[in-house]
Amino acid sequence: MVTNSTCNYQVDYSTITGERILPFVFSLNMDDSILYPSEAEDQKFCYDITAVGQDTSQYADLSHFLFGICNTITPDDIAEISVSVNGEPQTVVWGDNVEIKTAENPDNPTGCTGLKFDFPLDKLTGTMHVCFSLNTPYNIGPMNICLYGGGTTATGLSICGPACGGNEPCESVFYQKETVCVPVKVTPFAKPGTAKATCCGDPVVKSGTQCSGSQAFCSFTITQSLCVEIPISFGAVIETGTAVVQCGTVSETKCDCSDAAAEMPIAAQRTAEIKEWHFFNR
Repeated sequence: MVTNSTCNYQVDYSTITGERILPFVFSLNMDDSILYPSEAEDQKFCYDITAVGQDTSQYADLSHFLFGICNTITPDDIAEISVSVNGEPQTVVWGDNVEIKTAENPDNPTGCTGLKFDFPLDKLTGTMHVCFSLNTPYNIGPMNICLYGGGTTATGLSICGPACGGNEPCESVFYQKETVCVPVKVTPFAKPGTAKATCCGDPVVKSGTQCSGSQAFCSFTITQSLCVEIPISFGAVIETGTAVVQCGTVSETKCDCSDAAAEMPIAAQRTAEIKEWHFFNR
């Protein structure tokens, strides 16, 4: 089932000021889009892009832009793409003016990832209408838009688009080499069976009440070699400690998962190490 999280239906990059401004408004076209398709339909996202710039050097023309679609979407998942510039249909050439940029092969020079459209647009009067259809419906959520033109990059504003689900946990597998020692105690036993006495010859009858011999019982020793089979199963019982979280700043931009951004402050890291030591040595 397709779900919808809170997202914007329109974003305006002309409000993002700097040395150069990319003055373009992106709007989700609800009339042409099919956000909640029936069983026989493809999911379809359509956007209108409108220039709102001024005829000054501070405003830049649009060179290309990227929609930060869910990173699990591949070219095989895209059923159809259409682009029109200033009302004129454009020829879409996959791998040339339209392509998917990944984390392994990001866009140059922006460094952004997603569905890239390489269609220039004038900063004053340019208009563009873009649609793409997906074979499999995706959840609807915030989708980053990354712009490039005039030697500058604009990113950080998001619009409603195909987004990955946000409830899937990140899973990691950890391995620890261990040597297990277990003491084994073997206690022997000898359990006698039922004794049976057999008469040897006829009884001898003598007068008197004394028996010959001075012992009340007879004793002897039996030895037996044993082969003891001892099955032992080795394994480990895994228990996780209490999870802790370090809260960072909140922003509308995608998380930076680089090593430098993921470093834990010294005090918090020391606390985590102490908890881990207690967990594995208790």
